Formats: sequence, C-alpha cells, structure tokens
Amino acid sequence: MKVFGVIMAGGRGTRFWPLSTVKMPKQFLGLLPGGTMLQLTADRLAALCGRKNVMVVTGVEYRDLVLRQLPWLSPDNLLLEPVARNTAPCIGWAAAVLNDRGHGESAMLVAPSDHWVEPAREFENTATLALRAAEKGLLVTMGIPPDSPATGYGYIRKGSELLPGVYGVDSFQEKPDATTAGKYLEDGGYFWNAGIFAWRVSEILAAIALHMPELSEGLKQLGGCSEPGVDRFSMLPSESVDVGVMEKAGNAAVVPASFRWSDIGDWPGARDAGVSRGEAVMEDSENVLVYDTTGRLTVVMGLSNVSVVCTENATLVMADSCAQKLRKLSDRLQ
Repeated sequence: MKVFGVIMAGGRGTRFWPLSTVKMPKQFLGLLPGGTMLQLTADRLAALCGRKNVMVVTGVEYRDLVLRQLPWLSPDNLLLEPVARNTAPCIGWAAAVLNDRGHGESAMLVAPSDHWVEPAREFENTATLALRAAEKGLLVTMGIPPDSPATGYGYIRKGSELLPGVYGVDSFQEKPDATTAGKYLEDGGYFWNAGIFAWRVSEILAAIALHMPELSEGLKQLGGCSEPGVDRFSMLPSESVDVGVMEKAGNAAVVPASFRWSDIGDWPGARDAGVSRGEAVMEDSENVLVYDTTGRLTVVMGLSNVSVVCTENATLVMADSCAQKLRKLSDRLQ
C-alpha cells in the first residue's frame, strides 16, 4: 500500500515565547540537534514513504519558510491554509487532495511538525505496525506509555487486542487533574494521546462524512485546491480530529509506541527533552532550563523548576507552574 506522510505545521508556538514568535514559530526552530523541528519530522516520515510523498499543511505566511527548510519538497505537496481551523479540517483537506489525485486507497501517516521522537528506528517500527492496521480499515492513533501522571495530555484507554500489538480504543479521556492522572498510571492500560495517526485516505474521508458532515461538504467545495481562498476555508468548522472523529468512530485503534516522545509543548517540556543553549552556571538550583541566544553567561542561584530564556529582544524568567499561562501573555505582548 502506498504511503503519504502528512505533516501538520500550522501552529504558532505561543508557549515558546520569546524564542518562538508569529513570524518564526517553534516548528521552524532548531531546538534539537540535527535540524529544525520541521526538518526532523520530515526526515522521519520520508524514511517510511519517500520524500516525493511527503505533504506539509501550514499557514500561507509560512510558504517560504517551509520551502527554504525543505528544498526537496514538491510545491504541489505544500497545502497553504489562509486561516487556522484545527486538526480535523487540516487532515481532512490533505485527505481530500490526495483522493482528488487518485490516491483514495493509499495510506496517510499524519504527524505534528514539532514533536521530539527518539530513536527514529523505533518510530519506524511503531509506524509500520500502525500502517498495517490502517490497511485493515482501522483509524489508528499512536499511544505513548505514560511514565508520570502528566496533566497536560489527553489519555487513551485501550480495549481488547484487535491484531497483534494493535488494540481497540475503549475511550478517549480529556486532560485529567493530577489525582485522576495518578489513577490512570496506577491502573495501567492508559496511553498519552500523541496526535500521530495512520489510516487509509478513503477511511478518514468516510469517517468525516459520517461524524462531521458539515466539514465533509466544505471539503468537497475546496476540491483539490492547494491554496484555497479565505472565504471558503474559513467556513470549515474548527474542531480537532480527536473530538470530531476519533472519539465517535467505531473502528478507532491504538498502537502502543516503542519510541520516547514529548510534544515539547512548553519550556518545561523542552527541558525534559534535553533542550538547552548557552553557557550557564547553576548554584543551589535544580530543574532549571537555560536557553540563551545572546552569548552571555547566565547565572542561576537558589531556584528550582524555572526556565530562563534570553534572546536579543526579550528575557523570560518563568516558574514551571506558569507555563500554561504563557500563551495568553505572549499573545498580548505580540
């Protein structure tokens, strides 16, 4: 079965201010060794489907950034959103374009552009298993075995085994409080929802038609257009594919991931993934991230669970407990 890799690269990365800005969001930054977040994601998917079958969905304002970072990407495989409409329209549009090009029975491997995944070989193993399940008509999501009672992720409760290493989905759970997350970890059988998917093009389009008919009709109006006008695209309902499709689908499945993963959704998450930059001296401090692009020495004394981010334009000193509030602050500042 032919495979297309679809990268969702339209995020604004507001929880990574001041490094990430509207003009240069997180996915285009070189936070990790080996390239930008987008480049690393594209390499992972290309290893499974080939470069010519990689597709990127991003904002129209990031056209040049994407083509500069992925000079091998076919311009025909760059889908430009005039306005952000969440993951269901993003994924549905990519599926509609592939279907219009005659690839309805091909598989889609869908991934966000800004996640940390290691090692690449284990990602390939998990993705290969997910694609085999997709060939059987399942809508597959990859589940990350939790190693802590994290409250920042949605959870998946696995059901019975459908195929070797592939499980039905008993339920999707919203981001829990700390007590509930602890119970999930204690009970077992729960996974973090990584937002990485595999399915046949025809299956996801059928599921959208069944569970999101308004979106399905809107996608038909777009046709195979790779740069639609804002008037038509803005009419698509803004909804996540998890809520709009996966939580309602009877053929949803989960494959437990064998790779290490983080969505690096904020600065504390970046610290956990080993992100740092610049020269720093720590005194009586722990769990501190320093990311400095200025070349100056940073000294941290008597602090714990803190991120210190210095750029030419601004300096952020933030307690981990405030990480989720940074989005609103960065919106206001920008």
